[in-house]
Amino acid sequence: MKSDYLNLVFTRSCDGDHASLQRWYNDHIAILWDCEALQRATLWRRESGRGNEADYVCAYAFADEAAFLTYEHGPAREAARQVLLDGWGRDGIAITERRQFRRQWTQRRQPGDALDALHTFWLLRLPTPATPADKAAQARWMADQVHHLLGSGNAHAATQMRAVSAEAGTTEVLLGLQSLGPLPDQPHWREGAWGQPPQAVSVPWRWSGRVVAEWSR
Repeated sequence: MKSDYLNLVFTRSCDGDHASLQRWYNDHIAILWDCEALQRATLWRRESGRGNEADYVCAYAFADEAAFLTYEHGPAREAARQVLLDGWGRDGIAITERRQFRRQWTQRRQPGDALDALHTFWLLRLPTPATPADKAAQARWMADQVHHLLGSGNAHAATQMRAVSAEAGTTEVLLGLQSLGPLPDQPHWREGAWGQPPQAVSVPWRWSGRVVAEWSR
């Protein structure tokens, strides 16, 4: 089942009771299953991060934006919101960020997913290309950088996602890598990569963790 639209919700434990928080997520997603547009949910728990305070990231996967909007304005999400307000989640969990991304592509060097893989996310902010030729050249540069990352370290899979909304004149890309061990705080941009590098690339935050639960239809 192909999922190209992701709603990422970043949350923090308010009291350090992670067992109850993970139980709450299980209950929360059980309610959301009433919306048939939701295809899958994946929950990561933080091992290390920089510039992002979330203890957990949960990715809710949809086929496309229309499916997400069906969920966003539907009764299942409203029911889950009411349970959040009236139950344990009101005091036990805090949402620190909530954003939507479109999955652009995934590349793997090994088949399948390592069960104990470390997932690292870099949020990259770069200028929006001015012309179609610039866009193509920048895309080549990013693909070549990922090729280098997958070939020179312990990362074995990468997914590039583009933020649905960003500041005017900028593009935000969420680059997620799977590895068997920790990755650097910032990606090492290879000199001489094919394509054309953007004028500037910043990394507002980095986050890494491991999957603790996955739900799918």
